[in-house]
Amino acid sequence: MRFKLLMELKDKNFPIDYRRVILSYIKNALTNVENGKYLSKFYKDTIQKNFCFTVELPNPVFKKDSILLEEKNITIKFSTSDNKTGFFLQNIFMSQINAVFEIPTDNSMTFRKIIKENKDLTIKSNKAVFKTSKGSGLCIRKHIKEGNKDFYLTYEDENFEAQFKEVIKNQALNAGFSTSIAENIKFRPLKCKKVLIKHYGVYVDTTVGFFELEGDSRLLQYLYDGGMGSRKSSGFGMLELVNQI
Repeated sequence: MRFKLLMELKDKNFPIDYRRVILSYIKNALTNVENGKYLSKFYKDTIQKNFCFTVELPNPVFKKDSILLEEKNITIKFSTSDNKTGFFLQNIFMSQINAVFEIPTDNSMTFRKIIKENKDLTIKSNKAVFKTSKGSGLCIRKHIKEGNKDFYLTYEDENFEAQFKEVIKNQALNAGFSTSIAENIKFRPLKCKKVLIKHYGVYVDTTVGFFELEGDSRLLQYLYDGGMGSRKSSGFGMLELVNQI
């Protein structure tokens, strides 16, 4: 299930660390409903969330500390592998319609409208070409327990394939897929580039562009619907289906 939130801004200057802003907006919306009892449903410990989002910016011009937009609006696009979660989130956001949410850079955003995608795409092939959604990027994280450090790999890195498989394996196992399905996923870059994204004050290396995935069609469907990779519920990992092979 996919849907979009149309947001109106007070000013065309938008924070460069804007995924952080959107996460704050989501948490605020959950907090404002029934005394926040649903907040822990999604944001407790390291629970894996079955949705992803991306932010579409109108002709952005990136500056050092902010982004200048052509228009005073943005679109937040959500996708989830679970219809129940999708309807729940839509109802949560609808309760915030026309509410003003203050954000950095002396700005604010107001939720004006929700648009639902009419048709869900079905993946039947075990091989398909995808691209990262507008505003999104594939994030593959390697966590080192010693020193509690995170490293991010892109398709250019020597150890990317091994870490990609490890991340997707863990994601698939947590979603209930069998080990044989979770372990058999292949990534082949077609037209990709490395893009640095500022997230919570840290620059994250991501892969953006077109690539081929090979694996069980049910897993490909899950990755398309719920997002793929690390930090997929923080504004990374949303995919668009280009074609099935």
